[in-house]
Amino acid sequence: MFAHHNPHIMDIRGESVNMLALLRAVPKIHLGAVAYLEAYIDFVKPKLILSRTDNNPTLWQLKRRPNTTYKVALVQNGWRFEYADSVPHASIKKKYQVDGFLTFGDATTKILSSRLEGEFIEAGSIKANVFQKIERSKSDAPVVFVSTFRASKRKNYLQGTVFFEHLENICENHKKKVLIVGCERSDSGSQTEKEFYSSLFSSNNWEIVSRVSETSSYEFIRLASCVIVESSSLGYESLAMGLRTGYVAIRDRNRVTDRFGLPLEFGEKGPFWTNDPSEEEIGRILDYLLTVSDEQWERDSGWIRDQLMVHDYGNTKIRAYVEGVLTGSLKSN
Repeated sequence: MFAHHNPHIMDIRGESVNMLALLRAVPKIHLGAVAYLEAYIDFVKPKLILSRTDNNPTLWQLKRRPNTTYKVALVQNGWRFEYADSVPHASIKKKYQVDGFLTFGDATTKILSSRLEGEFIEAGSIKANVFQKIERSKSDAPVVFVSTFRASKRKNYLQGTVFFEHLENICENHKKKVLIVGCERSDSGSQTEKEFYSSLFSSNNWEIVSRVSETSSYEFIRLASCVIVESSSLGYESLAMGLRTGYVAIRDRNRVTDRFGLPLEFGEKGPFWTNDPSEEEIGRILDYLLTVSDEQWERDSGWIRDQLMVHDYGNTKIRAYVEGVLTGSLKSN
């Protein structure tokens, strides 16, 4: 998006270490990573520090020094703001502050604005914003389930697996194929994920597809007649792109920590969400998603969707912000 500016990439997870910056940081070693990053920044002298590492308190402190000439802007990267401990708490001592924070929508802006100072810009997901909004549903397309399976945490997904039996039966009644959009990236992880779902489905009326590029999951869900998700950023991005999306809390813990729409509260059940993974409730959600008119879907979902994640096709807001900073034409609110 900003390649024409030849951006400098700063490693913050130990991928590489600049020894001159490290030596300069030694006198302030009590500050840990903050001192190293500040020393690194002083060498590069940037106009703007832009990062999708959104909940790292180190980056929240890069404006702590008085009279800094650079701006710090963070971009929300994931739906991790459901509950209180997922982002740092406000700290007068550490002076959490940024110049700009591009959030998914109003819901997370409300949480972040109580934790740090800065301008909050509701810009949606920079990946979902690559795609135009879908205005019409695809009645002849499969039902997509968004997987969050991690091979390293396989045991976490054993609870609630009867959900997939219910999903399979209901989709067969609707003469729909189930397409699982896989989560794992590596060959070994993808194979483990496929084996996991293979043990849960008894028919051949399903398929799993793996993530093969940064946008492949988005391309897959856009082929759906409707999307079913438990807890995933992609599920909220699906909603933002206009797809008919249903939310089912499959596992017990997700009925508390990953309830649909948190930090907002929409209740136990609604037209397209439920905290009850019974066959009856799954059937109700799918019946609704597969039969509701496009106009009614917009009336039922639009007012919720726009609070959770806006859709900014072409990423006009982040482009305008970055270009404004780099050209000196940015107007402060």
